[in-house]
Amino acid sequence: MGQIPQIAAIPDRATATPSPGDVFAARARTLATRVRIRQIRPTDSAALQAFYTGLSDESRRTRFLGSTIGIGGNQSRYFCTPDHAHREGFVAVMRPAHRPSIIVGHLCLEPDGTDRAEVAVAVADELLGRGIGRRLVDAAVDWARRDGLRTLTATMLADNPAIQRLLTGLGLPTVAVPIGAGVVEVRIDLDTERTAA
Repeated sequence: MGQIPQIAAIPDRATATPSPGDVFAARARTLATRVRIRQIRPTDSAALQAFYTGLSDESRRTRFLGSTIGIGGNQSRYFCTPDHAHREGFVAVMRPAHRPSIIVGHLCLEPDGTDRAEVAVAVADELLGRGIGRRLVDAAVDWARRDGLRTLTATMLADNPAIQRLLTGLGLPTVAVPIGAGVVEVRIDLDTERTAA
């Protein structure tokens, strides 16, 4: 009588212990669906201050091009009261279970000439790489086009490749121009239709 070959059981996906990568991916998808992008409001001032205070020193350094402990009340109120015609702002808001909503991302647009605006964006450290920055920038591009702007600019530290990848990966023509002292300006052409990004 021959031996019956041993066949390794194939784990059922529903009962198998997920790998750490699967858990991370599932959490990222869940978080992304719980994050909402909306225009900033005057009532967001305290939450916006808390958002910037909660960022790591490095995230604040790359956002503001230098060391800072956060933003003060006056700057927060300024960010939270754009005129929606020349200046605009967006926040990414998440509502953790059984807690009030919190700001997990911020983008502001400031006039930079007659048909240009400068864009700056920051995302909570623990949520980087999950598409929140991209959703904020997409909202900015849509607003800028509706407002008749032709170019978005972004000034950043040359040692911040993540934001450079975000802005050059929009499917729009971009050019990066060194402007000195380790600072680069990225210019995004809004007159062109997006390619697949």
